[in-house]
This record gives sequence, C-alpha cells and structure tokens, in this order.
Amino acid sequence: MKKTYFITLLIAILLTFNANSTTYTSAANGNWMNFMTWSPFGVPIPGDIVIINHAVAMDTSFAYSTGSITVNASGSLIQNSPVRDIWLNGVNTSFTNHGTTTIRYMLLDAGSFTNTGTFNVKSVFNNITMNNSGSINGVDSLYNNNGTINNNGTLKIMTFYNNNIMNNYGTIEGLTTVVDSMWNQGTFLNDTGAMLKADSATNNGTFTNNGTIQYLQFTNYVSGIFTNNNSLSFDDMTNMGNYTNNGTMNGSKSMFNNEVFNNTATGQITLGVSFLNADTSSWTANFINDGSVVIGDSYYNFNSVSGTSSGSFTVQDTSANWGTMTGSFDFCDATPPPSYPYIDWNFGTIDATITFCGLTSVAELDKTTFSAYPNPTTGIVNIGTQKQFIEVYSIEGKLLLQDLTNQINIENYQNGMYLLIIQDQEGNQLYKEKLIKQ
Repeated sequence: MKKTYFITLLIAILLTFNANSTTYTSAANGNWMNFMTWSPFGVPIPGDIVIINHAVAMDTSFAYSTGSITVNASGSLIQNSPVRDIWLNGVNTSFTNHGTTTIRYMLLDAGSFTNTGTFNVKSVFNNITMNNSGSINGVDSLYNNNGTINNNGTLKIMTFYNNNIMNNYGTIEGLTTVVDSMWNQGTFLNDTGAMLKADSATNNGTFTNNGTIQYLQFTNYVSGIFTNNNSLSFDDMTNMGNYTNNGTMNGSKSMFNNEVFNNTATGQITLGVSFLNADTSSWTANFINDGSVVIGDSYYNFNSVSGTSSGSFTVQDTSANWGTMTGSFDFCDATPPPSYPYIDWNFGTIDATITFCGLTSVAELDKTTFSAYPNPTTGIVNIGTQKQFIEVYSIEGKLLLQDLTNQINIENYQNGMYLLIIQDQEGNQLYKEKLIKQ
C-alpha cells in the first residue's frame, strides 16, 4: 500500500514539474545534475526548457515527452561514463544542436530534431523529421523507420536502412570512406550537388539520383525503381527491378540486367568488363538502349535487347546473342567475324534493321539521288557526275579515305567489305553504301 502511494505521489510531482516547466540556462561548465551548472539554481528535468552555452557533461539519460534542449554554438553536451541516451517521445519536444553533442543512442519517436553543429552518436532510430545541415558522425547504424531525413550537411554512417523518406542534399559517406551497407525500402532522393558513397547498396524502393553516387556493389532489387539523371559509378551492378538511366554510368567491372533497363537517348554507360542480359526464375530481361553502351570485354544477351537508331553498343572482345536484338540500334564488335551479322555467336534473332559499325545488310537510303558503281568492284568506283565529299571506312570503323571527288580507287585495298559515305559541306550525311572489293 505504501509502495503504491509513493509511486502515485512521484507521478503527481513529475506532472507538476511538467505542467510548470522552467527555463534553465547554463551558467558555467559542469555536470547536468549539478545545481551550480544552471541558472536559476537547480537541475533541469524532462519538461523543462534547457539552453546550453557552456560545456555540460551529460551524467544521466533522458526521456523527453515535453520540453526542449538547445545546445548553442558556444556550448557542448557530452556524455560522461557510462554512456548516455536521449529519447524524444512527445509532439512538443525538440532537440536542437548548434554546438557539439556526443551521446550513445538517439531515439526519435515524436517531436523535432535539428542539427547545425557536430553531433556524435552511435545509433539513431528515427520516426520524426530530422534536419541536418551540420555533421552527424560515428553512426554505427541509422534506421529511418517512419520518419523523414533532410540532409544538407554530412552524414557519416556504417549501416543505413531507409524505410520512409530520405532527402540528401549534402554528403552521405562512411565512418572513414564509404557506407559499409545501405538498404533503401522507401523513397530516396540524392539531389543535385549531393554525394553518396557506399560499399554494398541495395534499392528496393524508389530512388532518384540527380547528384553523384559512388557504389562498389549495387543491386536494384525486385521492387526497386531507380532513376539515374546524373553520375553513378560502381564496380559491379545487378538490376532485378526497373531501372532508367538518363545520365552517366561508369562500371569498373560488370553489369547484369535481370529485369527492365531503359538506357535513354541521353544515357551513357561504360563497363570495364562485361554486359549480361539474362532472365532467372520468372523474370524476363529486357534491355532498351537508345543511348550509348561501351563494353570493355564481352556482351552476352539471352533475352531481349532493343533500341532506336540513337542507340549503340561498342564491344571490345566477345559478343554473343541467344535472344532477340530488335530495332535499329548500332552494334559494333571491335573483333568482328568476317560475315554478316557481325557478332561472334548468334543463336537467336537479329533484326535486319540493326546496323553493325554503321553497316546494314541492305542499303538504307534512297539510291535515286546518288549511285556508286560498279559494286562489287575490283578497284574503281564511280559516284555520279559531280564531285562529292567522300569518306571510306573499314568494317572496323577506321577512316581509310577522305576526298572531294566523284571517283575513288580501292584497288590496293584488301578484298572485303567497306563503307562509303557522302556528306555535304557541313558534314551532314547524305548517302551511305556498302562497298564490296573483290
């Protein structure tokens, strides 16, 4: 009975304190629990308004349902031993840091959080709006559950899980260099001018990059919708969701497309090693290329690759097709086989409208305006009656001849296939024809 009475009395006292909050301002350096640290003389408790202008040692943990803590630029709030934690769980509660704060855990359930200074914390669980324009350091784990994080400063994190809204306008990086692991399940914006550096990164939500991203291992997972509008670099990448590239992608190693990838007309992809377009399980790999893809080693297609005439592939070594290649994009194998189609191994379907290093299997343009004859030829080729700006290329795309003439002689060229192009004075292509030297 006495114990129940005591608890009831304690709750009543705390409610009284909370109902009659006091504004405490630090008067000197010292411990939080020291009466002489504060003005007025006393010890702040949750529900009070606390303003820190000095070096205050946090010698207790707090759970705030009302009240606020503000650390000004001249102040600091640093945990002593053992480590300390702060929990905000009231809609009228706020924590603002303009100076330096060092604690262990920050649990943000309700209220507001603003950092413009230096905030050192081991772990953060967030359900509110976090605004950072300073530096948040030393974070082993940041879990954004149902909250919103607006970062205009620097976040230094080891592991990061976003389940709701993340807006990065500043820098997100690791404790030393890169974030060790990152998972996005919500909505993630890496905006213009922003930088994100991560080792192992997975997107299973909606991700938009308008800034710069540096990944090592990157996976766009099954439910992931990723849009790159600027610059993204990686070692290896796997797409198992929906990916749109409007910007620049540089991969030092390989890229594997397992679902839907749209490389638009402004998209540029450079790979150091290989490109693989293949399905697994029930997925169907569909790579749409209206931009540029440069592959340092090998190209393998087991499903669908399509694109318009603005799209191009450049492959330095092996090329193989077991699926379909449709549309009118250009495919250029730097080590082509001797006959059409100029791809090392073709066990699938290739549209006749696909070009190979600018060549097609049939003439593309109207031959009533220009003509090249005889074709095939043993040497001399006539081009109409008037002189034209003529260029002749090898099958590998190497420029062999350039002249203003209406007749060329390729007698000294090796037997095989060449490309004749007629241009106007501004360099615009007027006519293209495949020449056979025999």
